[in-house]
Amino acid sequence: MTARTGLVLPVFVALTAAAPPPLLELKAGDSIPVVINGETLRIMVETDNLDRLVLNAATVARLGLEPATLKGKATVKIGPTVVLRGRNRPLDHSIAGATSGDRIVWFDDLDASKADGSIGPWSIPHDRVALRLPGTGAKRYSFPLSGSVDSLGFTMITGPGYRFGMTFGVENPGRYPVASAAAGADIAKALGGVASIESWEEEVLLGIRRPVRRVDLATPLVIGPWRFSTIAVRVRDARDGMGAGGAIPQAMSDDDDPAEITVTANAAKGPRPIYTLAIGAAALAPCSRIEYAKAERQIRLDC
Repeated sequence: MTARTGLVLPVFVALTAAAPPPLLELKAGDSIPVVINGETLRIMVETDNLDRLVLNAATVARLGLEPATLKGKATVKIGPTVVLRGRNRPLDHSIAGATSGDRIVWFDDLDASKADGSIGPWSIPHDRVALRLPGTGAKRYSFPLSGSVDSLGFTMITGPGYRFGMTFGVENPGRYPVASAAAGADIAKALGGVASIESWEEEVLLGIRRPVRRVDLATPLVIGPWRFSTIAVRVRDARDGMGAGGAIPQAMSDDDDPAEITVTANAAKGPRPIYTLAIGAAALAPCSRIEYAKAERQIRLDC
C-alpha cells in the first residue's frame, strides 16, 4: 500500500553542485524564484502535487524550450495507469538561489499553476523546506517522511482496519480530507462510515479532477491533532488506482424498500487499488508551520 508510488517519471539525473543553505522557509502560498536561461520565473511550492519542477505549457513556449533528444518524454502514472504524457529535458537552472541541473518537466496544454509552474519539497535543493501556515498552534507533531523527487512527500498512517499514505496539501482548498476509493472504503468499514448523496469534483494531481462523495463517520478518524467526522471519498471507477476499491454503505431514505435490496459479488476489475488520504488547507489552517526535513526523513507540523 503506497501513496501514489506509481507517479513516476522514467528518467533520473545526478549532478554535483554547491550545497545550498540547509533551510528554505517561506509563507504557504508564496512562490520561489527559479532562473532559467536568464529569466526569473515564479514557481509555486506545492506539497500535494508532483514534486518535480513542472513548468506550464505557456512558460515553456515563452522560453522556447525543446525536449531532450534522448529520453525526452515524461509520463505520470497513478499506479500502473498513465494519466499524463509530457516532455522533459535536463537544464542548468537555479532554485531559490541554489543551482540545479535536474530535468524540467512540462505537459502540452497544461497550465495547472497560477504562476509559471510548480515544485515540491523533494525537488528543492535545500535539505529542509518549511512553510508558514496561518494558525498559531505550537504543539509539535512528527511524521515519517516517504516519497521521492519522482513522486511526492507523504507519510504512512496505520489504524485498526486501515492503512494509507497521507499527504499535506497547503495548496488544496477542499473542505474535507480526500481519500482514494480503497482507503475510504477501509476507513468507512472501520469507523462506521455512510456515504451521502452529496458529490463534487476535487483536483487529484496537476489539474486532473475526479468526482468524490461525502462520507460521514460514526467514530471520528483521529490523526495527530485532527478528529475528522467527515471525509470526501473518490467515487469508484476504473480510470486509475485511486478510483479502485470497495463499496461504502449508503444512507437509507424513506423510499428504500428492504425487499428490493440485493447483494452481488463481482470479479475484480480495473487497476490495483491505491490507498491515500490528502489533508488540505482547511485542516491545516490552525497550524503555524510545516517542515519537510529530507535528510532526517521527517515531516514536522506545529499545530
